[in-house]
Amino acid sequence: MECLGRTQARRVLGGSKTNGVNRGIGWEQQYRHAKGRTRNNNKQLFQRHTQATATTRTTTTTTRKLVTKMPVAVPRVPYRTPQEGNWQWVDLWNCLYRERILFVGQGVTEDLGNQLVGTLLYLDSVSQKDLQMYINTCEGGQLVPSLALYDTMRHLKSDIVTVGFGGVMGMAAFLMCSGTKGKRLSLAHTRIMMHLPSGTARGSSTDMWNETRELLRIRGYMLKCLETQTGKSQEQLLSDFSRNTYFTPETAQEYGIIDQVLRPRRKAGK
Repeated sequence: MECLGRTQARRVLGGSKTNGVNRGIGWEQQYRHAKGRTRNNNKQLFQRHTQATATTRTTTTTTRKLVTKMPVAVPRVPYRTPQEGNWQWVDLWNCLYRERILFVGQGVTEDLGNQLVGTLLYLDSVSQKDLQMYINTCEGGQLVPSLALYDTMRHLKSDIVTVGFGGVMGMAAFLMCSGTKGKRLSLAHTRIMMHLPSGTARGSSTDMWNETRELLRIRGYMLKCLETQTGKSQEQLLSDFSRNTYFTPETAQEYGIIDQVLRPRRKAGK
């Protein structure tokens, strides 16, 4: 028994040669030392990672500051007020309005129609010089705002110079044709398309008949306007514009939709 106890004590104090539970004297100090080295290594790696991240952020921030982006807002141009004579920066559309130039670059909606009507009325009250309306839209526009704009154009004392360029289709072509005779212009490569309004009706037979009668009334009103502007009969206009009808500037001039095709000026000696 005494020999067996001594053998077990030696194994506990000296450590077993095999992979047992106890690893000998001093194993706790060795474990603490190894654990401390692991913590130091992890700390160094964390510091290196932090420095690399900070450097990347600094580089990215510096690069973003050097990037120059295009302006999103409406560009501003210098403009000299005619009465005071002072120079000031105004947005491009405001500058065009002050020069009696209106630009229709999208389909005529209620908001745009009200804005154009208000601008026309104000400019006509200031002076009776010609008003220039540049039209470039393939969307045409809503029927009621376009007719409201047409009635306003016919009501003004100032002459309306319409200039079509790019694409002038639908109600936009109707507005271009509604300018003052002799002052309806178009650039050389403008796409022009004209048609009469159409629509669909649902519901009871009475509702469908009311919608159809209103559509025919508006068609008749537009045919009278086009008859005055083009010189064609209403029967011919109804036959030609029941479907989409495309024109070149030359054919539109022959038809009476415009009066003149603008072409680039040739330099002297060429």
